Amino acid sequence: MVMNFAIPTSRDDLLSNSGCDNYCVEEILTLRQMAPALQALKSACRGNAQCIVLHFDTLFTALCIQKDLDVALKEEAWHLLLKGSQTFLTRLTSDLDQCDLTHDDRLITLNATKMATYLLCQFLELFDGEATRPGAVATGKGRGKKAKAPVVPTDMDWDYERHQGVQLLLSIIQLSLTKLWDPPVAEEEFVSLVSACCYKLLENPSTSKNKDTLVAIGHILGNLVKRYNHGLGASLKLDQLLKHFEFLTSPLVQIVEIIVSEYGCKSLLTDLIREIGNVDAKEAARDAAVGKAYAGFLIEIAEKLPKVVMPTMSLIVGHLEGESYPLRNGILGMMGEILIKYICREELDDKLRATRDGFFEKLEDHIHDVNAFVRSKVLQIWLTIVNEKCLPLLRQEIVMSLVVGRLSDKSSIVRKNALQLVTALLKSNPFAARLSVEDLRTNYEKEKTTLEEMAPLPQTPVATRPEEEKINQEWEALKADVAEALDKWSGKEMDTSALIGDEDPSQQVLEKIVELVETQKFRDALMLTAAAAECYPDCPPLQALRVEQKDMDDTEDEEKADDSGCHLPNLGAAIKEVFFCVKQPVVTNDADVSESVPSSELSTEVAKQQTLVQYLKNSLTFAVQVQECIPIICQLLGSKNTTDILEAVNFLVTATEFGVVAASVGVRKMMVLVWSQEQTVREAVTGAYRQLYLQPQGKNSRALAAGIVKNLSALLIGCTFGDLSSLETLVCEFVKSGDISMPVIQALWETFTLKSSTVTDQDARAAVMLLSMCAKAEPNIVKSNLEVLVQEGLGPRAETDYLLAQGTCQALLKLTIAPKEKAKQSSEPFRLPAEHDLFKRLKAVLIKGLCDSDNQLWIPLADLAVTVIFSLSESPDEVCSPLLRELVQALVDVCDTNSQEARDSAGADDKSSSLSFILARVLSIAGQVAFRQTVFMEEDVLSEMKRRHTLAGEKRKAGGADGNSSRRKSKGGAEGNRTEAEMEEDMALAGVAADDAEAEFVKKICEMEILNGEGLLGGFCPLLIAVCSNSSKFSDPELQTAASMALAKFMIVSSTFCESQLQLLFTLLEKAQSPVIRSNLIIALGDLTVRFPNLVEPWTAHLYARLRDTSPLVRKTTLQVLTHLILNDMVKVKGQISELAVCIVDSDERIAGLAKLFFHELSKKSNSMYNMPDIISRLSDPEIGVEEEHFQLIIKYIFSHIEKSKHCESLTEKLCHRFRATRTDRQVRDLSFCLSQLTYSERGLSKLLENFPCYADKLVNDQIYAYFCHILAKSRQFMRPEARTTLDELESKLEMAHTKGMEEGEVAQKAATKSSVAAGTKTRGKTPRASKKSNKKKSDDSYEDDDDAENKDRELDAESPIKPKRGARGKKSGKPRFTLDSDDDNDQDLFEVGNEAEVDRDLDADDSLVVKPSRRRSMHGKVKLTTPSAVIRS
Repeated sequence: MVMNFAIPTSRDDLLSNSGCDNYCVEEILTLRQMAPALQALKSACRGNAQCIVLHFDTLFTALCIQKDLDVALKEEAWHLLLKGSQTFLTRLTSDLDQCDLTHDDRLITLNATKMATYLLCQFLELFDGEATRPGAVATGKGRGKKAKAPVVPTDMDWDYERHQGVQLLLSIIQLSLTKLWDPPVAEEEFVSLVSACCYKLLENPSTSKNKDTLVAIGHILGNLVKRYNHGLGASLKLDQLLKHFEFLTSPLVQIVEIIVSEYGCKSLLTDLIREIGNVDAKEAARDAAVGKAYAGFLIEIAEKLPKVVMPTMSLIVGHLEGESYPLRNGILGMMGEILIKYICREELDDKLRATRDGFFEKLEDHIHDVNAFVRSKVLQIWLTIVNEKCLPLLRQEIVMSLVVGRLSDKSSIVRKNALQLVTALLKSNPFAARLSVEDLRTNYEKEKTTLEEMAPLPQTPVATRPEEEKINQEWEALKADVAEALDKWSGKEMDTSALIGDEDPSQQVLEKIVELVETQKFRDALMLTAAAAECYPDCPPLQALRVEQKDMDDTEDEEKADDSGCHLPNLGAAIKEVFFCVKQPVVTNDADVSESVPSSELSTEVAKQQTLVQYLKNSLTFAVQVQECIPIICQLLGSKNTTDILEAVNFLVTATEFGVVAASVGVRKMMVLVWSQEQTVREAVTGAYRQLYLQPQGKNSRALAAGIVKNLSALLIGCTFGDLSSLETLVCEFVKSGDISMPVIQALWETFTLKSSTVTDQDARAAVMLLSMCAKAEPNIVKSNLEVLVQEGLGPRAETDYLLAQGTCQALLKLTIAPKEKAKQSSEPFRLPAEHDLFKRLKAVLIKGLCDSDNQLWIPLADLAVTVIFSLSESPDEVCSPLLRELVQALVDVCDTNSQEARDSAGADDKSSSLSFILARVLSIAGQVAFRQTVFMEEDVLSEMKRRHTLAGEKRKAGGADGNSSRRKSKGGAEGNRTEAEMEEDMALAGVAADDAEAEFVKKICEMEILNGEGLLGGFCPLLIAVCSNSSKFSDPELQTAASMALAKFMIVSSTFCESQLQLLFTLLEKAQSPVIRSNLIIALGDLTVRFPNLVEPWTAHLYARLRDTSPLVRKTTLQVLTHLILNDMVKVKGQISELAVCIVDSDERIAGLAKLFFHELSKKSNSMYNMPDIISRLSDPEIGVEEEHFQLIIKYIFSHIEKSKHCESLTEKLCHRFRATRTDRQVRDLSFCLSQLTYSERGLSKLLENFPCYADKLVNDQIYAYFCHILAKSRQFMRPEARTTLDELESKLEMAHTKGMEEGEVAQKAATKSSVAAGTKTRGKTPRASKKSNKKKSDDSYEDDDDAENKDRELDAESPIKPKRGARGKKSGKPRFTLDSDDDNDQDLFEVGNEAEVDRDLDADDSLVVKPSRRRSMHGKVKLTTPSAVIRS
């Protein structure tokens, strides 16, 4: 009797005999018995195919005692199993080929097969489990140390052995094993055994990395699904693997592809996608990993099998409305892959075309998905579709309009992909290589007009011609007979295929039909017409006979159609068409025949023209869309996100290459990005300009150089000062990198010298500016051509072209840039003798143009000329003194001439105006000379003295080296070294002392001698004072502008002169009618503040007052100057900063932007942003005049920069204390709003709760109560559970105070109707003061134990207007501070800010209003002079 081997669910099942005919293991061998048993198995494997069956117990024992069994024995058992199974496989193959297996032989073979398969699967799972078992790394002794766990040595490569086992299992499964069962259906346990082993192996990541093993497992599962009915189980198990093992996404795609492609089991994929579609949307949303795994699988399988996947889309499309964004990404990705791989071709039937359009509509809809990751994914899909040329032309306009909207998306990844898609649409557009909107619009209008002219004119009704009437009469006579013959004829009487020959022309057949009709042979005519419809389906008169198959579905239509497919009711109409078609040309008159253009040719031309017009219309629409998105992309150039900037730069480059005119604005705006702190941004901008301007088309190097010069010259047109600075940096980079080579430099020199007749003066000016920029990187460019530069740039052309002269001066100033030499610390500066032609030419140009009133560029040229003289001349005073004397003499001559002419004529006004502009020029150049003289002394002279002192010290040190060496040899080594070190230290100290002495000497010269009354410049001082003080007499605006600026430059020279004229300068600042003068003086005062901080300190309030100037120019300049002073710690941040805060809501957007930038930068500086109570107090004061809406906008922006919780806590407590000192409802609302804008931690809420009595009585107001409710709602979103108690307590108190206050308010309202107004006045007069004192005491007590930051805040708060007035009258003691303090109102009471309107009063009318400088002031407050940023605006 043959025993039956039942595949066990567990190993214990084989140890117990569950049935009389079931196989069971009689005894488990011991460890000692295993080695001999394996030797016996080894002997049996040599030729016995039943060795596995005979020694099953031995291998099963190895499985049971595998934990205690030696590794070598387990490996030996595995190898013997492989060998025995291979032997059995050979026998099994031959047995299955036999058709006459007996019942017993079949059972024996089946048992052996199941035993071998069972052991293979069990050993595969055993070794694979040991390979993936955790604990390979164990923690060793000591902190942070890891030691490897002891590993038993083994020589087996498990990856290879696993592949061998899987391959053997595949060989078994591929056989026709169903023959061994009766009926021939494999038992479920056998299929589950093999499939479970495969799924278990897949859980090991190393299995999926082995491609051969993975393919073998795919084939095993494919056989199980196709031949062993494992489809449903496979789909469920694969779904589980996808859920729990994210790394199996790609391997499972490969397995499913094998099963579907090679085994044709498409239902498996359908079932698997159905399982994914049935997933609960909420569960998928909670577990993002599952959604991500599903999405990856769906996208990859759609890429591999798009045709198979497309019918299953209906099973999962519902998830597009679900909450899981990864699943939405996956489904949309599937659609994209199907569109690209399968249904992107043009030859599609209606069903596929509808499917394609549906997919496109879904992708368009989800461009506006609520999730940013979905929007980003959809844009990536569209980008792939565009790059693969799969986007239909008709959808280009829709997609472009949708993508442009995503350029303003709040998510950076969406903006990045939108920019990439717009760029790709532009690159792959099918319209034109040049997308100039104006050119396209012109061409479109032109061709549209042409089309309208080509269209046929509307037909006017005319009288019927006699020939036509005759034809109609003939047809009417035949019409009834044809209808009767049509009713009698069935169309099935005979075959019509032989009526028309293969070579018969259609026209001859039509004429034959007409002939049959005219001869009354209607039956033959009908048969011939039906035959003609078969042979000539495209013939226009016969097309009505052909009936589409889809239109013949109903029985009635089928009955009316003959065998040839002709529709009988239409047969009569077809004969009529044939009759008229044949008869009409015969009677056509000669005029119709002689038409110049046949109707067919005309229709062809019209069709071509319509196509052209439609093409131009589409091109124009696309170009307009591209142009509309450029302003948005230009805004992205200022984004904080680097990817936005990089993608915007890439788009602008592409748009410029395609000829989009509006892109030039963006190209110019991105120039400023060369100053970016991000290296990638700087490199991108440099590369963009290199691609656009340094890679022209040219056949040789000379043509290339000329093209580069032309491009760079065009870039200069319309540049601002900021653009020129950025462009100079770019050009320097190009010179250093070699992109601007010597041929380009040579071409620039040729353009500058007008070598070619085609070069204009504007080209020459651009060339000298570019040469100046190049010389910043390589000064030798100018130095080697100095004579050419002077002769051409300062020659006769310069006398009429001041812009050329200015560019030449800019180039000459690049000679002062010393080359960097590592060997030397400092090199000798480049200087020219005073007799050089350069200075003679400058002098000649200035003197000759002094009296030329038409040229308004004389003063800027004079400033540059003086700068060049002091920068390059060895003795600049020898050059400037004669120049000034000649200019003054020219002024005197003009004055004398005017005086003489004034006596002789009545034209005094004209002469006075001519004298004014000359005087303005002389005063302007005098101020520049004085300023440059000071710079020359404090920088150039002092630097030269230090350089010479350093050289002299080096020579002394070199000369004394031998003597020092001999001393070291004579004395001890340690003593000699110490002596030398002491000498070097003494020399260093002496050098420092000498430097200080030299600096003091130079400062003394500047202070005492430059503006001395005996000097040339000193003579200008009374004249300047007279002009600036008497604006009624010297009323010319240009003169006043030049004189005020010159006065400021003279004040920079000497502190004495500055102190004496500060009152005059501030008087001009407030009284000057011209905003240009006020703006210039603000800039000059900023420089004076840096140079003489102690002198300008008492006047700080007047600087802040200009923030309320009526002129936007003055407000903007004042804001910029104060920003510079505050951020560089020249002025302390205190209460007056509220004036800058008001600028946030300025009507001028530029000023508002600068104010926001100031507070953003200020927030980065320590605690400067957190002393806010004074600012709030000033802004809330009704006298300041800030509207409540503007107040809220200001506070929202400023408070957005307060991030640290400890600062929020401190500010919370301070604001709460100030509730008791409020005088108006507006101030209470403002404080409540400020509290609502803070972010509260647990400690912050505690502070709010501790100070509840400060504001409890204010909660009766609904708006104030709403602000505190907003605090509660905002805190609940982010508060930890531990703080819920504090939050609930605060909420209950707020509600109680609000309710109680409302009740008391009703009673008070009734009482108020019977009370007097004086009671309210008395309460308002007494209560705040008492509250203020108690508040002060409580505030001081509560701050004693705070940290340093809070102590600092308390000190600042102590200086705020909260302190009593009588305590503020004490005098300040101590040394004067050198840093300006902007808070002059510390002594004022709360909300009683000083009257800034006093600043605007007439300083001359009331001298007591002018702040007098303190007499006790150190003169050491003067600092080193730097070049002022003031420029004269005219």
